[in-house]
Amino acid sequence: MKNRIVFLIVLLILLSSCVKETVTPKQEEAEISEVEEVPEIEPEESEEKEEEIDPNKVVSPLDGLRYYPEELAKRPVAVSIDNHPKARWQAGISEAEIVYEVEVEHPFTRYLCIFFAKEPERIGPVRSARPYLIYYALEYDGIFVHVGGSEDAFAEIRRLSVADVDGLYSGAVWRYYDTGKYAPHNAYTTLESIRNEAEYYGYRTEANFEGYIFNEKDTMLSENSEINSAKEVNIVYNDYNTTDYIYEEDSGLYLRFKDDEEHIDELDKKQLTVKNIIAIETPKTVLDNEGRLYLGTIGQGNGIYITNGESIPITWEKASEKESLKFYTGDEELVLNPGNTWIQVVNSLDRITLE
Repeated sequence: MKNRIVFLIVLLILLSSCVKETVTPKQEEAEISEVEEVPEIEPEESEEKEEEIDPNKVVSPLDGLRYYPEELAKRPVAVSIDNHPKARWQAGISEAEIVYEVEVEHPFTRYLCIFFAKEPERIGPVRSARPYLIYYALEYDGIFVHVGGSEDAFAEIRRLSVADVDGLYSGAVWRYYDTGKYAPHNAYTTLESIRNEAEYYGYRTEANFEGYIFNEKDTMLSENSEINSAKEVNIVYNDYNTTDYIYEEDSGLYLRFKDDEEHIDELDKKQLTVKNIIAIETPKTVLDNEGRLYLGTIGQGNGIYITNGESIPITWEKASEKESLKFYTGDEELVLNPGNTWIQVVNSLDRITLE
């Protein structure tokens, strides 16, 4: 009896397995293909997020951008840079926070580049000192770098106890022939070499200067009633020497041109870009038969502030050789947009055309 019951159970199991539907791999594949594809739902465009601010960084008093504190703990370096046509193009100039363009013996101009947080691979060509270059360098408590200079410049270096490194007597500046340039247009240096030399000379290594006031973020000048268009800027120093800037809407920066050529950095071959342009009017007098100049850097005068394709009139004031050059809109100190600044020193604002 017990064996019969076991037999019946086994029989029932066999019958049920025969009835059960078998799914072949092809059938399974067909069933999968019949499943409707669910369209991907694109996420809604979210508002552009503001760039997160690194709490470990602080604002530089020279360009309004953020750097780590150790990058701003160094003393600025102010370098006299050659702008003779045989010296072009210059190296490292794109990484200077502030650059002055000033006249020297006709028909040339020279640059004073202020380096602070950034460290270009190489800087040059370095050229000689003039008193007004020294006065602008002193605004930033800068280590002043030059190769030789006028007698008036040497007298001012002594009188004002300038922390200077003169390439005529220092190995921190050397002749660099790989550029294809020749003396006196091929003296180069590095910030590391200059700072090491300054330490060897016993100069103070920490920074001590005021700097400028900056907007927290890029700001248009349009709210000002005296706003003027400045998409193109043309500065005529003389018949042989011009500077131009053309505004790029996409980048919010100006492209720089020198004597109708793209002004590039020798290191990366890229055209220089500028956020802020300040033109100031100063008196000029020829001092000697060599054509050396007096520029009225101490005192006050008129100027123009140019940024984001717009410009406004400003005034400037510099109380003494070591005092900072201050800019004003009315009674208020000028607030700059974050970014680098070129200061164009001219003997008349009539030499500047804005479009």
